[in-house]
Amino acid sequence: MPPATAAVPAPAPERLTSLDAFRGCVIVTMIWVNYLAGMPGIAFWLEHAGPRADGISVPDLVFPGFLFMVGMAIPLALQRHCGHVTPALLGRLLWRSASLMLAGVVLANAYRYDAQAALLPQAVYLLLFYMAMMLLWRQGAGKRELAAGGALMLFLLATFRGELNAEFSSTWLQPSWWGILGMIGWSYLLCSLLYLACRGSGTALMGMFSLLLVLYMGGTAGSLDFLPAGVNAIVNVPQVLGSTAANVLAGTLVGQLFLRGAALSHGQRIRFMAWFALGLLAAGLLLRPYHHINKIAATESYTLVCSALILALFLVFYIVIDVWRWRAWAVVLLPAGTNALFAYIVPDLWQQLAAVLHLPRFWWPHLETGGAAGLWNAAAVTALMLLFTALATRYGLKLKF
Repeated sequence: MPPATAAVPAPAPERLTSLDAFRGCVIVTMIWVNYLAGMPGIAFWLEHAGPRADGISVPDLVFPGFLFMVGMAIPLALQRHCGHVTPALLGRLLWRSASLMLAGVVLANAYRYDAQAALLPQAVYLLLFYMAMMLLWRQGAGKRELAAGGALMLFLLATFRGELNAEFSSTWLQPSWWGILGMIGWSYLLCSLLYLACRGSGTALMGMFSLLLVLYMGGTAGSLDFLPAGVNAIVNVPQVLGSTAANVLAGTLVGQLFLRGAALSHGQRIRFMAWFALGLLAAGLLLRPYHHINKIAATESYTLVCSALILALFLVFYIVIDVWRWRAWAVVLLPAGTNALFAYIVPDLWQQLAAVLHLPRFWWPHLETGGAAGLWNAAAVTALMLLFTALATRYGLKLKF
């Protein structure tokens, strides 16, 4: 056991290694369970809980993990702007959130793409979409690159055609549930604005965290029925701006611990995170009878319980990596953790590229058989995606919205 270091002050570094490693771990888990989805012979806890379930499984922790880490990054990025909000800063926040929303809408509409009515085959369309994302989001992109990415994106948005169904009433791109990236965009924007409005005050942020949970509960009970119908047609206020944003704000409260000016010891950080996780878990279980722990409905109990579990897991990473400084094992996670957007899109990017090139699925022979072989096959394909991410990072293809 390493020597105790609880009393030693731990000034936060420029980059929190445990956060990068934990983000990489969440990405790896996401890719792996996505490759397991729908395979036969898989344990129930590796499949998403059903739409009416009162409980969660391992895949159900992935999205809350993303949200929590987005929240942790907010104070690290915005602390110096507290009390000095400028139009340029607000413009950057809007650009980042709108970029995620737009990407979320396209990916949420992708399943209904009508290749017969559109100009391009679906695989070509999505491959070009990812190319546009990379041109627009590549860290250090120049003006020509941004202009090319913007022009390509506008072309793709204008030429999308989709089939009509119960969810979508237009053949054009249409927001519905905004997709994973879109929901992150909405909650990131709201929580960033709340952080700036509260000027980084932990007390005020804790009050806002409680308010967002109450927003979900009240909105679900009908308290927001006075809002125009068009508002909820654009964004589900209770779920997206309430419980989902609360997940992000829980991460923001933890991110406050790692600001340069905080001057907290490892022990102080560990105690806060442990008690906060325990409090979140207790609150989630106490509120469970109201709406249950349900991912699809984004209930308040789901938000609280998942935030507690994610924080507890991050606490383990923090102790092992930043307190005990056992870092060698985490090297494999860091490329995905520091280039998370590329790691997020690379599985589908590879799938669309393989479809365009008509490559046989030689890397995925156990999709139909599943079982133990399918688990190992999914792990191998996940490792391949991590290799692609590491190569992209090494050669400068690093995405940042």
